[in-house]
Amino acid sequence: MSPLSNHAKDSYIAPGLSGFTQAAIPDMRSHASQASHWLDNHVLNVMLRGSWKPPLSTYVFNFLRRATNSFLTHEAARQATLRSLACHNQSPSTYSVALFHWEAYLGQSWHAFRLLEKAFSLELFKKGSASELERLNALYNQMKHVESRIECDQIPAGATVPVWLTNAGLKSIDAALSFVETGSILEAIASWADTLVDPISATSKIKQAGGDLSRLLPAPDHSSKE
Repeated sequence: MSPLSNHAKDSYIAPGLSGFTQAAIPDMRSHASQASHWLDNHVLNVMLRGSWKPPLSTYVFNFLRRATNSFLTHEAARQATLRSLACHNQSPSTYSVALFHWEAYLGQSWHAFRLLEKAFSLELFKKGSASELERLNALYNQMKHVESRIECDQIPAGATVPVWLTNAGLKSIDAALSFVETGSILEAIASWADTLVDPISATSKIKQAGGDLSRLLPAPDHSSKE
């Protein structure tokens, strides 16, 4: 395959792809040392120490499943993005794989927080706040509902995808999430997972916090500068 021109990259693969030359994506593998063991440890704690009653127990189990997958998909997205950059974004399929893993990360992360919202009656974000979670939700929905984005002219004219990669992070016509913020979202997920993995100690921590675990959510005033 002949090398693609900048025009070809931007027109036929993704908006602004010719300017996508670097990605400082945080490596989160060492951040949560127990991430790969959350579910195993949780089941052991439930069997040997005690559990919540349904449906809370079900919410927590599925949150931990989503939390684990958030870390897995983020690392897969990081590696795939670096592979695309290594070939100077000359491969449409390699770039598409990177977008696929980012889409999976957005979905797993968003649904992890949705489970927490239902389990603990949390307010994830105020509409119009431009918080990390509001923008996470926006980008997730834009990739999930690509058909409606196309139908409603909510992608750049002639563009191929509703969400694309830039040097700073993920971007659409009306939302953006920096690579740094994708890491901070995982930090918040890890804080919750480390707390909830043991129902007995988690119950104590919740009582000590006066039942308010909102401190474990990403800061509400974070906004992307891109």
